[in-house]
Amino acid sequence: MAIRPREEFAVTEENIEVSKNSEKVEVEEKEFRKADLLNRFLAKFIDFLIIGALGAAIKAPVGSMAALTYALIADGFFDGRSLGKKMIGLKVVNLKTGMPCNFKDSILRNIPIGLIALFVFFIPILGLILFFTVGLVVLLFESYLIYTDDGGIRIGDIFADTQVVDQK
Repeated sequence: MAIRPREEFAVTEENIEVSKNSEKVEVEEKEFRKADLLNRFLAKFIDFLIIGALGAAIKAPVGSMAALTYALIADGFFDGRSLGKKMIGLKVVNLKTGMPCNFKDSILRNIPIGLIALFVFFIPILGLILFFTVGLVVLLFESYLIYTDDGGIRIGDIFADTQVVDQK
């Protein structure tokens, strides 16, 4: 085994310049078409059924944690598709990279939904009251944003810089 001279591993001004230039790579935001509204609501309804089934079928508090976890990370499964989105043919993409939503993006975009699930599953009586007051207002506002925004972007999508698109 030969020992290499130290000069081969020396940091030169040329190497530093290449390194500086490679760090300045800017990713331009991709543009996607808005997913069909009915398909989005069907997919979310399926996901809510799964969340409810997890919360009801598994004994508390494990079932509640499973439901909350699914609510937060669901869009990180199956290349940016929750089970509902996979069944309906939708996917969530990161607008900066154009790549499918990962678990971090999913958690960020689903925080508003996760908070609503938190009300229902973890706060016994007050949780239902909060759901029917604050939770429904948040859901209605998110629905309004999906309907009126050109890209169908809701609050959670703004947090994660994501968008729901047709899988095709």
